[in-house]
Amino acid sequence: MRNRHTSHWITTAALAFAAAIPASAQLAHLGPSGMIKLSQTLPTYDVSAVKLNNSGEGNYNMGISDTDGTLKATNIPIETMIEYAYDVKEDHIFGLSGPVKDARFDVEAKVLPKEDGKAAKPGDNQLQAMMIPLLADRFHLKAHVEPRVLPIYELVVLRGGPRVKLSTEAAHSSSINMSASNTDRILNAKGASMPDLAQALSDLVHRQVIDKTGLAGRADMTLKWTSDEAADQGGNVLSIFTALEEQLGLKLVSSKGPVECLVIDHIEMPTEN
Repeated sequence: MRNRHTSHWITTAALAFAAAIPASAQLAHLGPSGMIKLSQTLPTYDVSAVKLNNSGEGNYNMGISDTDGTLKATNIPIETMIEYAYDVKEDHIFGLSGPVKDARFDVEAKVLPKEDGKAAKPGDNQLQAMMIPLLADRFHLKAHVEPRVLPIYELVVLRGGPRVKLSTEAAHSSSINMSASNTDRILNAKGASMPDLAQALSDLVHRQVIDKTGLAGRADMTLKWTSDEAADQGGNVLSIFTALEEQLGLKLVSSKGPVECLVIDHIEMPTEN
């Protein structure tokens, strides 16, 4: 549900946070099966360039943007590109090894204007899915989807009931936006359903979250908790788990369940441009 029409860039200070959640609202998550299926219905990028990034900058100046038919990745590990292209979490990628795993890359791929001169504008999910054939072409990536039983969280309602006001009226629009400061992380949801919230939480707690609340409808919600940076400095710390209970009347319960994973069968260092 990520209505993302702007690029997102990852900086050192916000890497773990922004890598999972772009600064703007969340797109619908399709998962690896959905992204593979979508990629098979789309054209490929017309022009692409891939080169090694030997800057040695680590996670500094690392980012991906996908706007106006152009995808740009700077100082990106292949694992991050796979996460992005297949809409899969890092912990759900298996079999990635070899020199390519430790290298970083700069990538630029474009969709050229049509014959009438108008620029083609693929949708947000489409630009991501179009990276799948790019990875296959340039990195000779072959992968398959495999369900595995892994730790998950179940989103449930506390005994006292939810502290959100749900409406069954159709929402004209819905979004989940993230903001961050040196001390706090804030999730603002507008017209979001419980499955929407569960998906957003999946990105934040680095584990798949399944909606088990049984709550129908949509709601406006705000969730605020202590940033990792502030937590490292000590003092009063409010975890996202405690914030969820105190502010929304919801709870994350550890469990296990089937998770759609991506298994890498083959990958190589990229071919020359």
